Amino acid sequence: MSLQLEFKNFIPALMFYIEDKNPSLGSNDSKSICFFLSLRNLKKAFDYYELVKTVDRGVYFRIYTMNGFKQILETQSEVFYNDMEIIDWQNLIYEITMSHFMKEEYLALKKGYVKTSSGCLVLLGVIFGINIYMFF
Repeated sequence: MSLQLEFKNFIPALMFYIEDKNPSLGSNDSKSICFFLSLRNLKKAFDYYELVKTVDRGVYFRIYTMNGFKQILETQSEVFYNDMEIIDWQNLIYEITMSHFMKEEYLALKKGYVKTSSGCLVLLGVIFGINIYMFF
Protein backbone atom coordinates (compact mmCIF):
# COMPACT_ATOMS: atom_id res chain seq x y z
CA MET A 1 0.00 0.00 0.00
CA SER A 2 1.37 3.42 -0.90
CA LEU A 3 2.16 5.92 1.83
CA GLN A 4 -0.12 8.44 0.16
CA LEU A 5 -3.12 6.18 0.86
CA GLU A 6 -2.00 5.30 4.39
CA PHE A 7 -1.15 8.88 5.38
CA LYS A 8 -3.57 10.81 3.19
CA ASN A 9 -3.32 14.06 5.18
CA PHE A 10 0.44 14.45 4.78
CA ILE A 11 0.59 15.79 1.21
CA PRO A 12 -2.13 18.45 1.70
CA ALA A 13 -0.37 19.59 4.89
CA LEU A 14 3.02 19.78 3.17
CA MET A 15 1.60 21.57 0.14
CA PHE A 16 0.24 24.25 2.46
CA TYR A 17 3.88 25.33 2.93
CA ILE A 18 5.60 24.55 -0.37
CA GLU A 19 2.97 24.57 -3.13
CA ASP A 20 3.69 28.18 -4.14
CA LYS A 21 7.43 27.39 -4.51
CA ASN A 22 6.92 24.98 -7.45
CA PRO A 23 7.99 21.71 -5.78
CA SER A 24 9.08 18.68 -7.79
CA LEU A 25 7.97 15.17 -6.90
CA GLY A 26 10.93 12.95 -6.06
CA SER A 27 9.06 9.79 -5.09
CA ASN A 28 5.61 8.60 -4.11
CA ASP A 29 5.56 4.89 -3.35
CA SER A 30 5.24 2.45 -0.46
CA LYS A 31 8.57 3.53 1.10
CA SER A 32 8.57 7.32 0.87
CA ILE A 33 6.88 10.47 -0.32
CA CYS A 34 9.44 13.05 -1.34
CA PHE A 35 9.23 16.56 -2.80
CA PHE A 36 12.20 18.82 -3.43
CA LEU A 37 12.77 22.52 -3.94
CA SER A 38 15.71 24.25 -5.54
CA LEU A 39 17.54 26.81 -3.41
CA ARG A 40 17.48 30.07 -5.31
CA ASN A 41 20.97 31.33 -4.53
CA LEU A 42 22.76 28.07 -5.37
CA LYS A 43 22.66 26.20 -8.68
CA LYS A 44 22.86 22.62 -7.42
CA ALA A 45 21.36 22.90 -3.92
CA PHE A 46 17.98 21.45 -2.95
CA ASP A 47 15.79 21.00 0.11
CA TYR A 48 14.06 17.61 0.25
CA TYR A 49 10.82 17.17 2.21
CA GLU A 50 10.21 13.50 2.83
CA LEU A 51 7.88 11.14 4.67
CA VAL A 52 9.80 7.90 5.21
CA LYS A 53 8.45 4.51 6.24
CA THR A 54 10.30 2.64 8.99
CA VAL A 55 10.75 -1.13 9.26
CA ASP A 56 8.17 -1.31 12.04
CA ARG A 57 5.44 0.27 9.83
CA GLY A 58 5.78 3.75 11.29
CA VAL A 59 6.78 6.92 9.44
CA TYR A 60 8.84 9.98 10.18
CA PHE A 61 9.10 13.34 8.47
CA ARG A 62 12.50 14.66 7.55
CA ILE A 63 13.93 17.56 5.68
CA TYR A 64 17.43 17.44 4.32
CA THR A 65 19.53 19.80 2.26
CA MET A 66 21.86 18.68 -0.50
CA ASN A 67 24.46 20.69 -2.38
CA GLY A 68 25.30 18.66 -5.45
CA PHE A 69 25.82 15.11 -4.22
CA LYS A 70 26.78 16.21 -0.70
CA GLN A 71 24.24 16.19 2.12
CA ILE A 72 24.70 19.36 4.13
CA LEU A 73 22.15 18.87 6.88
CA GLU A 74 19.23 16.67 7.96
CA THR A 75 16.48 17.22 10.53
CA GLN A 76 13.82 14.63 11.32
CA SER A 77 10.80 14.04 13.52
CA GLU A 78 9.94 11.21 15.84
CA VAL A 79 8.20 8.12 14.44
CA PHE A 80 4.39 8.11 13.99
CA TYR A 81 2.20 5.08 13.43
CA ASN A 82 -1.10 6.69 12.45
CA ASP A 83 -2.19 9.43 10.10
CA MET A 84 -2.78 12.76 11.81
CA GLU A 85 -5.18 15.56 11.06
CA ILE A 86 -3.94 18.07 8.48
CA ILE A 87 -3.43 20.76 11.12
CA ASP A 88 -1.29 18.36 13.20
CA TRP A 89 0.86 17.52 10.15
CA GLN A 90 1.18 21.24 9.43
CA ASN A 91 2.35 21.93 12.97
CA LEU A 92 4.89 19.09 12.80
CA ILE A 93 6.19 20.19 9.39
CA TYR A 94 6.50 23.78 10.59
CA GLU A 95 8.38 22.75 13.74
CA ILE A 96 10.85 20.49 11.93
CA THR A 97 11.49 22.87 9.01
CA MET A 98 11.99 25.92 11.23
CA SER A 99 14.43 23.93 13.36
CA HIS A 100 16.24 22.90 10.16
CA PHE A 101 16.33 26.41 8.68
CA MET A 102 17.75 27.95 11.86
CA LYS A 103 20.75 25.61 12.12
CA GLU A 104 24.16 27.15 11.56
CA GLU A 105 25.02 24.94 8.59
CA TYR A 106 21.84 25.92 6.74
CA LEU A 107 22.25 29.63 7.40
CA ALA A 108 25.86 29.46 6.18
CA LEU A 109 24.79 27.62 3.01
CA LYS A 110 22.13 30.22 2.27
CA LYS A 111 24.86 32.87 2.45
CA GLY A 112 27.00 30.89 0.00
CA TYR A 113 29.39 29.24 2.43
CA VAL A 114 29.92 25.50 2.19
CA LYS A 115 31.74 23.60 4.92
CA THR A 116 34.48 21.40 3.55
CA SER A 117 36.36 18.63 5.27
CA SER A 118 39.65 19.11 3.39
CA GLY A 119 41.13 21.34 6.12
CA CYS A 120 41.36 18.39 8.47
CA LEU A 121 43.14 16.28 5.88
CA VAL A 122 45.62 19.05 5.15
CA LEU A 123 46.38 19.44 8.84
CA LEU A 124 46.92 15.70 9.25
CA GLY A 125 49.19 15.70 6.20
CA VAL A 126 51.28 18.53 7.63
CA ILE A 127 51.60 16.79 11.00
CA PHE A 128 52.52 13.51 9.29
CA GLY A 129 55.08 15.30 7.11
CA ILE A 130 56.68 17.00 10.09
CA ASN A 131 56.92 13.69 11.97
CA ILE A 132 58.59 12.00 9.01
CA TYR A 133 61.02 14.95 8.60
CA MET A 134 61.90 14.83 12.33
CA PHE A 135 62.39 11.04 12.21
CA PHE A 136 64.90 11.14 9.36
